[in-house]
Amino acid sequence: MRLGYVGRTKTTLNKVGRSPVPACFLSRVKDCSSGAEDRSLVVGLSPDPQRPAHLLLLAPEDVELTLLNLEGLAPEALGQVLWRRFNRSSVQIQRDGSDRLVIPKDLREAAGLATGELIWLGDRNKIRLFSPENWALYVEIEEADLDFSEGGSLATERGRTGGLI
Repeated sequence: MRLGYVGRTKTTLNKVGRSPVPACFLSRVKDCSSGAEDRSLVVGLSPDPQRPAHLLLLAPEDVELTLLNLEGLAPEALGQVLWRRFNRSSVQIQRDGSDRLVIPKDLREAAGLATGELIWLGDRNKIRLFSPENWALYVEIEEADLDFSEGGSLATERGRTGGLI
């Protein structure tokens, strides 16, 4: 199994909510499939109330890993609460023979996705799907979170992340 989804890319969303899975994520999605015929993915509204509305997309194996990580946590633990919130909106969808997916209308509306550009962001074991407007807000919030006013510095953080930032 290949580890994680990395990077950002764009596709288009047509009027019925269909979009191709970007090539940069496709090999990982296929690697996660439990069998050659499993073309399913799970899509749901992001449970984070402090970020602009967007969708999370997970392969079945990534859902299983998430559930394993949540085992043993108390029911009121943040991870459990966020999982329940995501699970309420999530549905299982199928990729077609051309590796396109159709995002259900209610989820598109909840995430503010309209016909046109669709932003895909790899984020460890999930893919985040954004409208261009919500992507811009997401980036703005993420940048604001890099405020090191509590005594940290970018140089210190570079060392902790192995030079990633």
